Amino acid sequence: MSFVPSYALLVVAQAALVFAPGRPRRLWSSRVLGLAIPAAALVAGVVLAQVSGGADFLAALAAFATPVLAAAAGWARGWPLPWLVALLVPPLYALAWLRTDNLDGEAAGVVLIAGACLAVTGIVGSLAPRSWLVAGLVLLVVLDVVLVWGDRQVEPTMNALQAASPPTIGRQLPSLQQIDFGDASMGWLDFAAPALLGLLVAKRLLAAVATGLTAGAWGLLLLATSPIAATPPVLAGLVAGSRRWRHSATPAWKSRASASARGPSAGRITTGAGAPRTTSSRSPRSTTRST
Repeated sequence: MSFVPSYALLVVAQAALVFAPGRPRRLWSSRVLGLAIPAAALVAGVVLAQVSGGADFLAALAAFATPVLAAAAGWARGWPLPWLVALLVPPLYALAWLRTDNLDGEAAGVVLIAGACLAVTGIVGSLAPRSWLVAGLVLLVVLDVVLVWGDRQVEPTMNALQAASPPTIGRQLPSLQQIDFGDASMGWLDFAAPALLGLLVAKRLLAAVATGLTAGAWGLLLLATSPIAATPPVLAGLVAGSRRWRHSATPAWKSRASASARGPSAGRITTGAGAPRTTSSRSPRSTTRST
């Protein structure tokens, strides 16, 4: 499959990860973990892939850990009937293993990695407060941009991961250390970031649409440079799906539209924020190759 449809389908997968529901059970509440885990995952991956034998280690780890994590996605996200998700993993893994060089095998690998990212972010979401996870997500995006365009550390990392070979058991296990679909590629964190975003926003649908549209437009940067950081579109989703942004945007113009005096009977009422204002009588009023 050519690059444009391949990249478009990966963008759709990112948006779907934002929309995926999740109510992880609270296990801990550590501010440090919320801030550190997302950024530490990026830095650790880059460092490990660049040391001698690190890329092969990550390839082997992904080949064995990805199906286990994907099978646990239902429990980690607090879904009803989580065992149904686990039942889907063996056939998907077999498809990714037996049809490695085919589009259906690559699609199975994408689904497995997406499920693993849902599980990992569900676990992370149970360990830290939401506000600190938001800060950690923003920090992850900043570091991703710096490493891709500042120090150019991500491109050699992705090249090393592409060259790495997973272990062989009869035949070579599927390559799940990065997301390859058609002519487009993304890193694990390019799926983990939107999966985490879905746990942090009040309006997942708006956040998913904003992330998908922004990611599609963001991909136009590939006409000028490659690779690009694929995590920044989640910031658009974070803004669009924020409850605070949606609540604070509407009253500003709504209050101005109804600010005419009522005459002698004008009174003072209190808004939801606790600030008094004068109102009149009510009148009706008629949304990579990324590496």
